[in-house]
Amino acid sequence: MNGLYIYIMQKIPRLSAVVAQLLQRPTQPVLVNIAVGELVQITDEEIYNLWSMLVNDSPLAKAALTIRRIRAEQQCMVCFQKYYPLNQETACPNCKSVGAKIIAGEEFYLESIKEQNE
Repeated sequence: MNGLYIYIMQKIPRLSAVVAQLLQRPTQPVLVNIAVGELVQITDEEIYNLWSMLVNDSPLAKAALTIRRIRAEQQCMVCFQKYYPLNQETACPNCKSVGAKIIAGEEFYLESIKEQNE
């Protein structure tokens, strides 16, 4: 394996898994939609760049990629209030406790695809 591929696998293995899953399909999509939680520490630009590197010289090279960001949501483990953290701040806005359960925002998955015939 070359160094670039190893870098991509380390940077975002879930994107590599999505590409591997799509390459197993009998027909290749023209549009790929992925959902990414806002707590995932990678920008949309980085995802698009890594996608381009992963699909280059593959049947997916012409497929367009769209990204839908999922808003982070947490629940305080002291007062149990659910809230949307601002600027990745983890303190509860109600009681200021820092112990929280992440409910949403860490997702990274293939949401849908569109094939040429659709």
